[in-house]
Amino acid sequence: MTIGSALKQLRTKLGLTQAEMAAGIISVFFYSKVERDIHDIGTTELIELLNQHNIDVTTFFTTYISPKSKPDTDILEQINTAYERRDKKELLKIQTKLNALPKDHVTEYYRLQLRLYLDVYLPRAKKIPLDLKMKLKEYVFRNDNWDVYSLQTFRETMRIYHLDELSFLVNAILVKYPDPNKLTTILAENVGAICVNYLDNCYEYNAPELISRPLNYLQRLPYHKEILLVKILGNYYQAVFAKERAKCAQILQVLKDAGCHDLIKVLPRL
Repeated sequence: MTIGSALKQLRTKLGLTQAEMAAGIISVFFYSKVERDIHDIGTTELIELLNQHNIDVTTFFTTYISPKSKPDTDILEQINTAYERRDKKELLKIQTKLNALPKDHVTEYYRLQLRLYLDVYLPRAKKIPLDLKMKLKEYVFRNDNWDVYSLQTFRETMRIYHLDELSFLVNAILVKYPDPNKLTTILAENVGAICVNYLDNCYEYNAPELISRPLNYLQRLPYHKEILLVKILGNYYQAVFAKERAKCAQILQVLKDAGCHDLIKVLPRL
């Protein structure tokens, strides 16, 4: 895959326009020609552009450029489809395919995701196996540059951490991404969801002294449709900690009307 094609695929994944992707680093006119392989982008500009969108340079090349070191780009879609069909045999086929690929940051993310499906989600296990729990923690601590992959892994497995570990990691993420309005939509949604999950843990462990920073962050998230549910949940937890029963009931009704019945079941109640 060419760099131009790779940038276009990445931009589509991030949900950005060409102007947003170019980010003032190069002109939109020039960038559009890079995507069409009419012009080459300089190394300095490419690195600056990737950094602007919090994309690790090595991850970019291993994921989009080198076909030998990357899994299929729709691997998560394949995993989700197999899981929805409860097709363990297909999930095991995907696992075999992933195990044949060279080990890197991206393929390791997919392998861990697949193990969660096979060992936890599919059998509806109450606990994550100890060896998988250790691998998930190791992955997060080793990849603490907090790109989309490590954020997603952390977001889905926050229950395996003690509250003091969570507090350390969440604070590290908020230091890395202090301004939610400067993030891509996918990053903002992930960081926002992490804040919501952290608030849920604070409620469970009765630690209201820890909630001000994530609540403030959630309030500053931009109003995009992809982030709307995260913002609604942020408002719900704020009402829960403030013991505002009427507001909690109002938000629960909104979620019920939207068909979020499974989500409502796991939310705390006053």
